[in-house]
Amino acid sequence: MKHPLGLVLPLLLAAPAAAADYFGTAPDLRPAYPQDWALTDDSPLRFESGLRYWYSVGTQEHNVSTYSQRVESKSSSAEIFARVEDLSTQTFLEATGGYGIAHQGSYSTNGGASVDLPAARLGYVGADFGWLPLGSETGGVGFLAGYQYTNDSPDTGRGDFLVTPTVVNNGGGFYSLGGGGDSKVNDFNVHSLKLGFTGKADMGTFDILGEAAAIPYSWVTGTYGGFSIPATPDFEQASEVSINGHGYGASGKLMVGFHPTENFTIRVGGRASYLTGQYDANFDTVSLIPAGGGAPTLSRQRYIINNNPFSMIRYGALLELSGRF
Repeated sequence: MKHPLGLVLPLLLAAPAAAADYFGTAPDLRPAYPQDWALTDDSPLRFESGLRYWYSVGTQEHNVSTYSQRVESKSSSAEIFARVEDLSTQTFLEATGGYGIAHQGSYSTNGGASVDLPAARLGYVGADFGWLPLGSETGGVGFLAGYQYTNDSPDTGRGDFLVTPTVVNNGGGFYSLGGGGDSKVNDFNVHSLKLGFTGKADMGTFDILGEAAAIPYSWVTGTYGGFSIPATPDFEQASEVSINGHGYGASGKLMVGFHPTENFTIRVGGRASYLTGQYDANFDTVSLIPAGGGAPTLSRQRYIINNNPFSMIRYGALLELSGRF
């Protein structure tokens, strides 16, 4: 009897040849991956974000009827920003937000002596969209459109007003206004549209960024707490002074950057803005109306003082630290 291996061994040796005859020539095996098989970063997007410090000088002038105030201030602000660029379309989007952390200055009323500012508020957020059709990823010029919200509100005093007016009997047939009062501080809110030009030049170790924009329209709202009307025993202001108006102006920025490493940037430069326009001042009054020998009654009326001119200027130096990736 033959050994079983004598039967199996010829079959094993013949199987590859039979398979080759049945399926045809055996295909080549897949080669190994090349040494540079890893994917490359072909994304056209570039990101940058960082922090800024802005030391700025501001001047404001407000005129309501014959009442006027002028404010001179200096502020230190901290900012954050983020910027994304699309190199395939030569466009970018940048968002910025900042808040004043220290203020000093003075104000004068109706041309009088200067008084130190007791406090001030400065805050702002904005977004800009830019398109640089004339250039490449290393530089070019183009167009800019953006929105900017600013609250620049120095404290120039608090005008008192009645919130719960009442009739006070002083005896002997004499009456006057009384009741609980309140006061408000300045609260100037500015919503602005920006349209202009922007440009950049990237020279490797250094870069330059700049913009020049018109502000064709600004909507100005809020409260003018520093303004109030003189009170008499039978006539007083009965609400805060609300403002509502519009303005126009211009803004600009220029920054020079240094890249100590590929992804880290230090920039210095400056930024300025100017706004002028006019607003309406609205407030309530309350007065006593005599009532034929008896106690007088209260009469409430809404006043509007139209077309009050104002101006706001702020400019200063910028220091920026940012990272690119």
